Amino acid sequence: MAALLRAVFRDGLLGTSHRGLPVQLIIKADLNDLIRESGIGVTATGSTLPIDEVIRLAADAQQYLAVFADATALPLYLGRAKRLASQAQRLMSFARPDGEVCSAPDCDQPATHVEMHHAVADFADGGLTDITDLAPACPRHNRMVGPKRGQFTTGVYADGPDAGRTWWRRNSDPHAPPNPQRVNRRPDIGAMFKRELEQVRARIHSDTGEPPDTDAPPGRDTLHLTETIPPPFSVVEARLALMLFENSR
Repeated sequence: MAALLRAVFRDGLLGTSHRGLPVQLIIKADLNDLIRESGIGVTATGSTLPIDEVIRLAADAQQYLAVFADATALPLYLGRAKRLASQAQRLMSFARPDGEVCSAPDCDQPATHVEMHHAVADFADGGLTDITDLAPACPRHNRMVGPKRGQFTTGVYADGPDAGRTWWRRNSDPHAPPNPQRVNRRPDIGAMFKRELEQVRARIHSDTGEPPDTDAPPGRDTLHLTETIPPPFSVVEARLALMLFENSR
């Protein structure tokens, strides 16, 4: 059965792409987790896999490596030559730290259910099909972008802590104060949880006088693909992560 399914996928009998992504298992993982062989990876469908399973699957797969501090030979800047995002752009969008879900605030639709939205300017209005101008958006939110009241206006932060991320703002009445710009904080839950955990650990060490924990996981590497929440993930930790998410809204 495994050999039959593998042959069907490799021969493309069920198609070669889904919403621009290849019909293959696509996994995003943090380089630090791969080095220490501990943690989780995130698939394009929103599922999680333990790192040891990711490593096992990678042994028989064709890997793509996203290096954010350097250039790539893949065509990521198409300008006005093409309206639809390429497969390389879809893969790079998913590889970004916030690319596993729709970019609209609070939306949890995974990468396999999103379209590529021209976040800076719509293609019909002269927008460019460049990776820096594109953002994942589920069909529902993508159709809600427009100039009318109640629709959304989007853009990309050029600097600051959210540089490169897409903001969404609900259009208000012309005579009312403008609504604030918001980003989807769901991909940040892991990072916020780890920061809060480090602060709690530091307070405990400060109160007890014990030396810092030397077994703490290493910091983020420049080749990171995502922030993850290392297992085990207890009920108390889950409540803490949910509280952080609710406070960030």
